[in-house]
Amino acid sequence: MKGKKVFILILSIVMVISVLLTGCSNTKTTSNNTSKNTSNNNTKQMKTFTLFYDTSTATPYDYTKTPVWKKLSELTGVNLQVSYLVGTDETSKATLMISGGDLPDLIVASNNTFELFREANDLVPLDDLIDKYGTNIKRWYSQEDLNKMKDPKDGHIYYLTPARKTLYLYPYSGFYLPLEVLREAGWPKKLTLDQYFNIIEDYVKKHPTYNGQPVIGFTALTDSWKIFTLTGAPSYLAGNANTGDVWVDDNNKAHPFAISQWAHDYYKKLNEEWNKGILDKQMFTRNYDSYLSLISSGRVLGFYDQRWDIQNAINSLEQQKLYDRVPFALPVTFDGVTKEDYNSMNMTGNSAGIVITKSCKDPVAAFKFLDAMCSDEALKLENWGIEGKDYSVKDGKMYMTPEQLTQYKDSNYTKQEGIGQYWYFPHPNDGVKLADGNFASPQDTPEYIASSYKPYEQEVLKAYNITNLSQMMAPPIETPYGFVYDISIPDSEQQIKVANQKASDLTRKYVAQMIPAKPDQFESIWKEYVSEMQKAHYDLEVPYIQQQIDWRIQHWGTK
Repeated sequence: MKGKKVFILILSIVMVISVLLTGCSNTKTTSNNTSKNTSNNNTKQMKTFTLFYDTSTATPYDYTKTPVWKKLSELTGVNLQVSYLVGTDETSKATLMISGGDLPDLIVASNNTFELFREANDLVPLDDLIDKYGTNIKRWYSQEDLNKMKDPKDGHIYYLTPARKTLYLYPYSGFYLPLEVLREAGWPKKLTLDQYFNIIEDYVKKHPTYNGQPVIGFTALTDSWKIFTLTGAPSYLAGNANTGDVWVDDNNKAHPFAISQWAHDYYKKLNEEWNKGILDKQMFTRNYDSYLSLISSGRVLGFYDQRWDIQNAINSLEQQKLYDRVPFALPVTFDGVTKEDYNSMNMTGNSAGIVITKSCKDPVAAFKFLDAMCSDEALKLENWGIEGKDYSVKDGKMYMTPEQLTQYKDSNYTKQEGIGQYWYFPHPNDGVKLADGNFASPQDTPEYIASSYKPYEQEVLKAYNITNLSQMMAPPIETPYGFVYDISIPDSEQQIKVANQKASDLTRKYVAQMIPAKPDQFESIWKEYVSEMQKAHYDLEVPYIQQQIDWRIQHWGTK
C-alpha cells in the first residue's frame, strides 16, 4: 500500500508539471483558486495570451483592468495582455513584426495588415477549429457569414469579422441641416440638391450671424482620407449606396464615377454656391479637429457626412445645450432620382478581424477563448455589465433601473467599468436574443430605444411621424457581394495601387481648384481634370473590383 501511495504521489507530481508546461507563447499558466469551472467546479487553469490591435480604428485602452474584464477572465480562464498601435501606422508595424518574427498570439488586423500577415504565412487557419470547437461562433455566424470570410486564394478562414448587422438609431449618412433650419423650413423630407441649397441660402439671408459670428452655409471635410465625404457624394446623390470608389448597378456591375456627369454636376453646384458666398472658405485647409470645432460652434448649416464621423461634435453641441443647432441627416438627390441609399448596407461583412498567429503555442486554447467570448454568459458581461450593479433581473428578465440606465449612458462609466469594450471579438448581430429570451445587448431593448432620444430629438420624431430617426431614410439594403469598399488592392497589383494613388492626388488637387474657381473657369478646369485622370488610368482598379464582386457572388451563397 505504501508503494502504491508513493506511485500515485509521483504520478500526481508529473501531471501537475505537465499542466504547468502547457500554454501559449509569451505566456504562463497559473492556478486561479477563485475561478471555478462552471460545469464541474474544478479549479480553472488560467492561460495568458497576448493581443495586439494593429488597426488605427481602435482607441488605446487597457480594459483588462476593469471589473467586467475580471469577471470575463474568470469565466473564460484567460488572462489577456493587450497592446495597441502607437506612434506608427498599421502597415509599418505589421511589416516590422513580420520581419522580426515577433508576433503576439492574437492580432486584431485591418484589411491591409491582414493581407500582409497572410502573405507571410503567419496565420492559423480557423476552419477545423470552427468545426470542432466553435459552438458559439457557429450559433451566431451562419454558413453564409462564414463563407464571406473564406480567403479567395486558398478557401481558408483566417479571421472572424466584427462587422455584423447593426441596429440604427440614426441615419447612417446624409446631407445635414440643424434642427432650427428644419423647423423654420417646415420640416422638409426628401430634397433635390437645388432645394437643399435653396433652404440654406434662405436661412443665411434671414440669419447672417450666429453668436456674433458669420453663419457658414455649407462645408466639406477634406482632411486626409476623409475627403471621401466630398468626393463620394456624387454617387450618393445619384441614389447609390456607399460602395467606395465605384458604384454598382442592378446587374452587379461596377462603374467608376470620379469623372462622371454626377461628379461634374456636384462640383459645379458647389462652385456656384462658393461664388454666392455660401461655402466655407477654409474647407480645403481645415483639418478634422477644426471641422468638428466648426460644427460644434453651431454656425455651419450644411455638409455631407456619416453619423459616426461627427458624433463628437454632436456631443459637444448637447453639452453646450445648443440643441437647435444639432444637425440632422436628410436624403438629398439629384433632380429626377427617385431612390436613395443613405442608410447604405446592413449585413455581416467580411472586413478583417481577430486572427491567431502561428507564434501562438496553443492555438486550440486561443480559439476556445474566442468562442467563449461570444457565449451567452460572456455577452451579458460584455454588453450589460455585472448583475446587481449594472443591471437587474426580475422574473428572468434583464432590465436597467433609471439609475443603472443613467450609468450605462455615461461613456466614462462604461469605459471604467469595462462595458461595451469588446466589439473586435466575435459577436452576434444586433437585435438577437440569448437562450433565456433576453436581448444580447441592452441597446436592442424597446425600453432602451424609447429612452435614447432626447427631447429635442423627440420633436423631430413627432414632426416626421416616425419612431426611429433612421426612418428619415430608406431602409438599409443587403447585397450578394457585400460592401465593396472593403475590397482591398493587394500588393501584387502594384500598377493598380500606383494608378489609384495618382487618381487620388489628382482629385484632391483639382477639386480644390474647381470649387473656388470663378464661374467662367470651371469648365476648363474640369476638362483638364478629366484629361489628367484618363492619363493616370484612374479606372484601372475596376476590372479587379469586378472580379472580386463576381467571386463573392459565386462563393458566398448569399441572396
